[in-house]
Amino acid sequence: MNKAFLLLFLLVFGTSTVKAGEPRIQTTIKSRNEHFTLKLKKNTWNLTDAKGNLMYSIPEKGYSAMSIFVTNDGKSVVILDDLLNASKLLKKSVIRFFYEGKQIANYNFSDLVKDTCNVIRKAEEVRWTLEDFDLAKNDSIFSIATFEFNEIDFNVKTGVISKNKKPFTVDKNTYILRGRFYKSSSSDKTEMTIRKYILGDKLPFDTIHFTTDMYTKGHWDQVLVIKDGVDVTPIRYRGEVFGDACLMN
Repeated sequence: MNKAFLLLFLLVFGTSTVKAGEPRIQTTIKSRNEHFTLKLKKNTWNLTDAKGNLMYSIPEKGYSAMSIFVTNDGKSVVILDDLLNASKLLKKSVIRFFYEGKQIANYNFSDLVKDTCNVIRKAEEVRWTLEDFDLAKNDSIFSIATFEFNEIDFNVKTGVISKNKKPFTVDKNTYILRGRFYKSSSSDKTEMTIRKYILGDKLPFDTIHFTTDMYTKGHWDQVLVIKDGVDVTPIRYRGEVFGDACLMN
């Protein structure tokens, strides 16, 4: 990736992925192939096929303000709580899995995020994942990525976690840090003043020296993965906005 493209990437995606906490109510969700429709009627979600035949129903429990996914076979429904009004966060259910109308799995916030400082909070909205969460692998997997750099895959038929790991090998020389640094045009060597440790032991003077060829000249405030003194941040996370505030429960 050239430097000009990276700068454009950071400007566009670094600002456009953060929602403003706009209230929303959704009452109709379709599978991507549009063969199945999940629709709210009074206090019940009804899933129907393309001919309007009722397949099953799910009781409404505030899901209309959440992100809902229906698989292309109509059998699985995933409901992700966007945490637009977060209270008692550690015990709050954030992902529910249904199969043929029956809930088969449920995960609390504390099951998936270990440090409540690794979230973004804006007013009453709490953002705890990258916003590229979606169904994957022919709808067999629901995938999310947290601000702790954990990529988590769930089997939609069972709700079981099939993967929960970082997209790089972690050793004693691996750090995930948020900090400020100046990038020179004449050298890729720079020094970061660390503002936040996401992974790694505290360093002397809260500074780290590293090399990177992913930034143009200027001052930056970013979250980076630094391994053996080299910026190895996966592109999925580069330019993402990370929060500073810790949540109280």
